[in-house]
Amino acid sequence: MNWLLSQEHKMVRASVRKFAEQELGPIAEEIDEQERFPLEVYQKAGKLGLIGSIIPQAYGGGGADLLTNGIIKEEFCRISAGFGMSVNICTTNFCYFISKYGTEEQKRRFIPPVISGEALGSWCLTEPEAGSDALSIRTYYVRRGDRFVLNGSKTFITNAPIARFFIVVAREKGSKGAKGATLFILERGMKGLSTGPPMRKLGMRCSPTGEVLIEDVQVDPSHILGEDGEGFPTMFETLDLERILGANTSIGIAQACLDASVRYAKERRQFGRPIAEFQLVRNMLAEMATRLEMSRCFTYCLFPRVEQGQKITKEASMAKYYASIMATRAALDAIQIFGGYGYMREFPVQRYLRDAKLVEIGGGTSEIQKMIIAKELLR
Repeated sequence: MNWLLSQEHKMVRASVRKFAEQELGPIAEEIDEQERFPLEVYQKAGKLGLIGSIIPQAYGGGGADLLTNGIIKEEFCRISAGFGMSVNICTTNFCYFISKYGTEEQKRRFIPPVISGEALGSWCLTEPEAGSDALSIRTYYVRRGDRFVLNGSKTFITNAPIARFFIVVAREKGSKGAKGATLFILERGMKGLSTGPPMRKLGMRCSPTGEVLIEDVQVDPSHILGEDGEGFPTMFETLDLERILGANTSIGIAQACLDASVRYAKERRQFGRPIAEFQLVRNMLAEMATRLEMSRCFTYCLFPRVEQGQKITKEASMAKYYASIMATRAALDAIQIFGGYGYMREFPVQRYLRDAKLVEIGGGTSEIQKMIIAKELLR
């Protein structure tokens, strides 16, 4: 895998790993139990440039490539997957796409507060009746003179309960299919915009998730991200990159599972010797490591293709699908290696399993990923 990384990538990995272990490691279990997003760590990450790594330097970012962002997310998720997921929504779904499609005014207004760690952003697509079928969203807008009036609701939105900014996907009232959608940047405090309480989840518990309620929210054209009526193409581009980075989430979790399993197998003794000497345990470790490296190599190879403007819908779905089932399997095997202790909440492998399962659901379920892969193959 190292041959895919430049010296700069390796330095980033070492730096982020040290930061995550020092800042997130001691509180990972606590923030999971308390379902608390660690704003203090988020702010430190912002000051170190870890939120804005891929944002152009003109707007306060680091100007790095997309693989750098994938490495940062992977290292965060290795320690706290919920934290890594929340940060990535800010970095990629919010700031990166504003830097790519936003006006100069939008870039200077919305990007700096987020990459500095001062504020969080969110990406609002999923609705109560529009999850896997993204084109069926019902949140709509109507035009009133030179203004737009939005109505609808979004659910399962990462960062919603504490975000300051929201990119909302809405369609023009009366439009159908893949036409008529527009992206709007909304800000907490706007009349008619509110959020629900944090949802109680199985995993990723330090990442706040909730509803966004939109009732007669009025905005002018300065709040449109990209072209009016061209929201769905941008949305699908966002989903492709989100799915590749979803694979990084799974890779980080699986790496944590492997690290914990290797340590425990060396320490735990049964029948007078370490369980690492038993062939069944060695088989599980070998399979875990092999699947992990296969997933990592495939995922890393996709980032340059995104930057080159290549269409990678099929490959993005492959990466997310394979990595997500790989991570869940790694977590199950880690629990098995730990035995009864793996089932106890004071050991982290049970948290890895709860966190891993989300990637098989969020950003398009594994079943949807297989449908996309097959559709692309049959074109």
